Order: sequence, then structure tokens, then C-alpha cells
Amino acid sequence: MSKAKTIIMVQHTQSVHHTNRHAGAWGDWELTELGHSQAAAIGQYLLGEGCAEGYTMYVSDLKRAFQTAEEINRSLGLTPIVTDVIREVNAGAGNGQPWEWFDANKIPLVGEYNIDYKPFADAESDRDLWNRLYPFYREILENDLDKILIVSHGTALSFLQSMLMGLTVESRITFRCQGRSGSISRFEVDEKGNVIAKYINVHC
Repeated sequence: MSKAKTIIMVQHTQSVHHTNRHAGAWGDWELTELGHSQAAAIGQYLLGEGCAEGYTMYVSDLKRAFQTAEEINRSLGLTPIVTDVIREVNAGAGNGQPWEWFDANKIPLVGEYNIDYKPFADAESDRDLWNRLYPFYREILENDLDKILIVSHGTALSFLQSMLMGLTVESRITFRCQGRSGSISRFEVDEKGNVIAKYINVHC
């Protein structure tokens, strides 16, 4: 790595699935009215962080992330790069289902946390999600961009944060970050690849 970078991550704001007790995952939920207001406030906060100047924005294609980015861009005016690569973890048959149904029908987890566990046969394990996100992580570290803004989802961003902190997927057995909706994180990466977490999962 030869270029210093600032990488800011935003977890989408309150979505309908937060209020109707359904799983998020690949369920394509919209923001609530509160979620729109939260995202607008994040836009103002990021404007104060200088994010309207020279930032490249990557956004998950799921509605709750895309709508968060839309509200943010009322302040920043960025043109987002929309991608399914940074979607939330795929819960397979559990995508978008009521949590009561999800818990009643999922494959039981035997023992402690397992990075290869899948709640449904067609779902992603944590290892699968790591492998999906890792090429994106390498791309944002190695490209020529020096200011990057990512709008995505809680679990996906938790994995990207682990990668930036030099952890492996196996490390998640003992340590991992997890934010709430509307969380913001900022990382500074120097020319040698050293990373400083300026803040992780704060709220404006």
C-alpha cells in the first residue's frame, strides 16, 4: 500500500424490520420515518467531517442502505457506487422472515459460536460472508482512492472493521465489533498500511 486513506463506514438507520420484528438479512426493507430523519442527521454530521469533498461512496443495493445513502446525499451530493457485494449476510430461507418463525425453523447451533454455522441450508456462514467481503476490502485498500465512504449493514460492516484491524475470520470467535443502526466509524490508514481507528460505531 502506498497511499494514505480515510475510510468512513455508516450502518443504515432504522428500518421497518427493526419495528416489525422481522429478520433483516437480504429482506429488502425500507427505512422508517425515524430512519429517514436519522440518515439526514448523519448527512449533516458527515458534511462537518468533510465528506462532501473528494469522497467516493459505496452503497449496498438493499433499500434500507440505499435510502440511508439518499438522505445522506442531500447534504453531501455524492454519486454512489451501488453494489450487492456489501449486502448484509444472506440468511437464505430466513431472509425477511418474522423472528418467531426464524427461531422456530433454523438449524440448531451445537456448542459455542461457529464461523461455519448456517441457520438455513441456503444461508451464508460467517466464513462465507468473510470470503464475499474480502476482495472488496482488498480493493478499497489497493485502489487509488484516498477518501472512501461505505453505507452498508451491521454484520457486513463488523466484518470490514475486523479486516481493517488486521484480524482473521477465526479471530471473530473471541473478538468482534457490532454497532447499532445509524452507527458511524472512521479509520485512518497510512502509506504503510497502519490503521488508526479514530472512532468505531458512534452516533451523531
